[in-house]
Amino acid sequence: MRINLLGPLQAYGDDHRVDMAPAAQKVRQTLAMLVLNAGRVVPFEQLMDELWNDNPPASAHTALQTYVYQLRKRFSLGNPRSGGAVRAAGPLLGTVDGGYQLSLPADHVDVFRCEPLLARARAEFRDADFARARDTAAAALELWRDDALVDVRKGPTLKAEAVRLKELRTSAHHLRIESDLHLGRHHEVLVELTSMAGREPTDERAQGNLMTALYRMDRRAEALQVYRRAHERIATELGLDPSPQLQALHTAMLTSDEALLRPAGRLTAVTAAPRAARAPCHLPAPRERLTGRAGQLARLTAVLAGRAREDRPLVIVGGAPGTGKSELCLHAAHQVSGHYPDGRLYARLRDGAGRRVRPAEILRSFLRGLGAAEEQLRLGTTDLSLLFRTWTAELRVLVVLDDVCDVRDLTPLLPSGAGCGVVIGSRRRLFVSSSAVHVELAGLPFDDCLHLLESSVPRHRIAMDPEGLRRLARLCRGLPGVLFAVASQLRRRPHWTARQATAWVLASGDADSDPLGVRAGIDRTLATLPAELEPLAYALLSPGVPDRLTPALVAAALGISEQQAEDLLEELAESYLLRAQHPCVNGRFSYEWEPGIRPFAARPSSAPVMCSA
Repeated sequence: MRINLLGPLQAYGDDHRVDMAPAAQKVRQTLAMLVLNAGRVVPFEQLMDELWNDNPPASAHTALQTYVYQLRKRFSLGNPRSGGAVRAAGPLLGTVDGGYQLSLPADHVDVFRCEPLLARARAEFRDADFARARDTAAAALELWRDDALVDVRKGPTLKAEAVRLKELRTSAHHLRIESDLHLGRHHEVLVELTSMAGREPTDERAQGNLMTALYRMDRRAEALQVYRRAHERIATELGLDPSPQLQALHTAMLTSDEALLRPAGRLTAVTAAPRAARAPCHLPAPRERLTGRAGQLARLTAVLAGRAREDRPLVIVGGAPGTGKSELCLHAAHQVSGHYPDGRLYARLRDGAGRRVRPAEILRSFLRGLGAAEEQLRLGTTDLSLLFRTWTAELRVLVVLDDVCDVRDLTPLLPSGAGCGVVIGSRRRLFVSSSAVHVELAGLPFDDCLHLLESSVPRHRIAMDPEGLRRLARLCRGLPGVLFAVASQLRRRPHWTARQATAWVLASGDADSDPLGVRAGIDRTLATLPAELEPLAYALLSPGVPDRLTPALVAAALGISEQQAEDLLEELAESYLLRAQHPCVNGRFSYEWEPGIRPFAARPSSAPVMCSA
């Protein structure tokens, strides 16, 4: 089975001369979605959103099953759940984990052959091997027959993918032309450059390359005229001045800079990111050494440091307050920093009170670190995001985003380059990409808790009260945040035994100062809930409400409907504060607080605890 998406959809089975692409548009959409995510699970919900754009009919799930059946039959993809024989080799379309997964070798899809070629061309260009970069980029372009997915109906996901692939094709064109310019072939590319600059009058990369070609052909007046036209169009259509790079090229031509006449004398990609004097490293230092997280750390670093994968590595670390998400993210980021030589960027998306930090503020910090001029930093959020994507397209930058609660906050902050990596510390369960690697943290095993505390207490103190230390370890509920707070207290007060530390932990629930620091994390998580649900969530934490919760019990306790109660419980489960229990009763789950949430969320008696609908 071979699929071509870089132009009209083509699908071939065993006979490579017969195009077997289905005629029905929704089947073509389904096929395109599965192929573009080959090797990954595509959830049912994502497919239905693509096919019916947030308005699926009642029969949507049945229709989707029919489309998948047609694809299995047409391409002999089998069905591992059908009870028949499972194919030992070859393409397979399976039903797994709430979705469908197409197993298909990467070299059987033109998109997946194109992207590695372009990545290799970029690397060759960076290494100044312009002849090879030119040939490799040309080989990538030969795979294109027209605009990607040109004859496939597109929902939200395929529209976004078509835009991405169009940018990929444009980037390959620029890279091939710029390699030719470095090789002194300005005469050969002039016609192509003139056409490209005419089609895209605000594409500064195309305008700059045309200016360079004309200048080297001793047509300086025409090169300057190209700049004037570009300046007018950019000002009229975008309300901006040309970029500093294009202005610098214009100035060099006005001053007859001899470097412009040397083919390999300058990098012609005028939209490339200016190199900062030193690659930015915004990562805070980890506060503590990791205990009991060796497996999760190894998994994160393997993904982030793996250079074999062609897509951008993206990892999401989630868990209840106090489970050590931020520390794990920072340890992983520091360990792989050598794989991201162009910078390590860090931001928290919520402040100490749980309020949202504006994406524009974060983007300005990132771009300033990468060398942006102050006039560029005055752009709005959309333009800042576009500039960040443009600059990171050919860089190897690691972006660490902590305290993430909403996918919409992430979108402007993600780098675009396949060589970039992203680490996300999340207070809620997120779906960012089907290729993202998810790590969810639970409490530490008891032996690791005990070891962490033992390392903070002089050995003779351990011998005095070993059982007391074990009780103290159990009291910390496996939460690294609590364990480190207790360990810190023991280091500051070396005369304390486990008995005093235990009393201190038990008294923390009645303290206004939140000495363990977990309550603040719970408050920040609750602050991300919809405004009408936040007081109801606090009410559930009051002493009079049982630990095991059901929609019926919560509805009675809070004076709300069972549907509202279930929505509240699901929001809390999504925020890692509750966990759903199986089996469900009457189609509804029961829920329990994550370990440590109930005891450490306790508040002084003066705090409000109950509210009504």
